[in-house]
Amino acid sequence: MHLSMEKSVEKISNNDASSFNEGGGKTNGAVHCLLLYYTGTFNTRYITQKLKARLEQEGWQITTYEINPLNNEALDYSPYDIVGLGSPIYGFAAPYAFLRFIRAQKFPAGMRAFIYKNSGETYHANDASSKYFLRKLRRDKVIVENEYHFVMPYNIHFRFEDACIREMLEMDRKLMEILVYEVTHRIPNWKPYKLWPRFVSSVVARPQYIGGNVNSFLYKVDKKKCINCDLCIKRCPTQNIYRNKKGEIAFHHHCLMCMRCSFYCPADAFDIGFLEDWGWHVNIKGGYDFERIEKMPLKPFITPDTKGFFKCYVEKYEKINERYEEIMKAK
Repeated sequence: MHLSMEKSVEKISNNDASSFNEGGGKTNGAVHCLLLYYTGTFNTRYITQKLKARLEQEGWQITTYEINPLNNEALDYSPYDIVGLGSPIYGFAAPYAFLRFIRAQKFPAGMRAFIYKNSGETYHANDASSKYFLRKLRRDKVIVENEYHFVMPYNIHFRFEDACIREMLEMDRKLMEILVYEVTHRIPNWKPYKLWPRFVSSVVARPQYIGGNVNSFLYKVDKKKCINCDLCIKRCPTQNIYRNKKGEIAFHHHCLMCMRCSFYCPADAFDIGFLEDWGWHVNIKGGYDFERIEKMPLKPFITPDTKGFFKCYVEKYEKINERYEEIMKAK
């Protein structure tokens, strides 16, 4: 699997970037931004593509770089004024593949950065999920001024209803407007993490980093269901899946637990080990159809009276709406 490196080729207008470039960076007009991200089941890729298009509307020149867990090459950051760092949240922490890649980089001192992360829930336990790679950025004297938590549907636990996802995507659209406004106007929003989310991230992150390796001993494929398409082999980001000498699907032990194999399996043939026993198996053969869902009528799914798992969304959506309205009035 090759690293994905996509550079904008559209003509970029010369925005007045003087306020952004004060104290360093390029001074020739357009802001040069690298969106560096890791994606498991492609939610972060979806957000990155949306963010790329939106920042280009502001006259920024955008390069996107999708991390390949098998290649931790050091990048050249000299062409860029700012870097956006995107990843899913796995167990209240950034995926180890993302953390390992960031640790292999040498960022220029004084470089500016913002974080855009995503998960299927908005618990405050996720607040400190960036703390381990943030330490690396601090050591390199990177200036991190902004962090944003987007909400995207799970690839484990349970399948989200389309109506719920439709509202999610609308909230993500508003959050992206907040991000674009604050980052382009140099309005910081980053706040120090509270102690208890830092503790949760510390406790859960380390088991998460080895969980895939351990769980891969338990993975199985139902031979009766398997249609021998080998999509799981072709798509696995760590080449963890292969065919053994008997021609059977087998597993190495360097799994990230991204769930790309089981989530997209066209025959729903995977048993995902202890996660299966927990009832966390989710299979959506073609993935969530965001393009179709975006066109659905928008109806309230989360309300002030929402209970249970989705109750955590109430506060998140209220804060997004409040800040979004403030920005719309300021424009």
